[in-house]
Amino acid sequence: DYTIVGLLLLSVSCTKPQEDIPPVIENDDVVTMTIAELQALYTVNNDISYTEIPEGTIISGVVTSSDKEKNCYQYLTIQDETGGIMISLRNTELYAKYPVGLRIKVKCDGLYIGHKYRNKQIAQVKDGAMTAINKSEEENYLFPDGEVGPEPTPLVISSKNQIDDSYFNKLVRVEGCRLQNGGVDVFCPDTVSTYTTRYMLLDDSTTMSLRTMGRATFANELLPTGRCNLKGILVNSNAGPQLYLRSLDDIE
Repeated sequence: DYTIVGLLLLSVSCTKPQEDIPPVIENDDVVTMTIAELQALYTVNNDISYTEIPEGTIISGVVTSSDKEKNCYQYLTIQDETGGIMISLRNTELYAKYPVGLRIKVKCDGLYIGHKYRNKQIAQVKDGAMTAINKSEEENYLFPDGEVGPEPTPLVISSKNQIDDSYFNKLVRVEGCRLQNGGVDVFCPDTVSTYTTRYMLLDDSTTMSLRTMGRATFANELLPTGRCNLKGILVNSNAGPQLYLRSLDDIE
């Protein structure tokens, strides 16, 4: 029967060869510490800028940042059910290897937890100072653990007053805000090595900072007008909480 033969051929031709299916990466290392427990090892102050992470420490978290549009630059943020942390990396194309939604494990032997401008991060220490992990060394510390899943549900922010330390280095959504000079100013008019701060007015009249790097692909785009929701990575700083958009898709 030509019909049956044709259907069989169609079925064979549409079957994806097994060798073309990428393998699922699983890491058998046992997680020894939550991100909140890791953060508790270090208190931000002006005298001691870092502390060594205990040998054998392994944490796990889902990637929330993306450097594809060059605004979340040379770092990853990951979060678990207890908190978020920044990992400082000397790599400018992290998004292809560590996409948003990928769970990774971090082996922390030889790494330190400290801060930059009051934002906690994991990094190396060289010559007495925190320094980003070299691209050639990152595979000694970062291990993909399974398939890419959905990004975590963002924490909703409706007032700057609700923010505490548990919000930093996490994915958040600032709801119902307005951008100062929306439709007039661009995100960042300056050179690639600088940042520009714009201000969000929230419903309760509190204000928050929106930070954009000059090298971001959307730096010269106009700020949105009217009420909007802005999603991104919330980072601590000497000037208080700052939101970093990952791309223009983070604007609702």
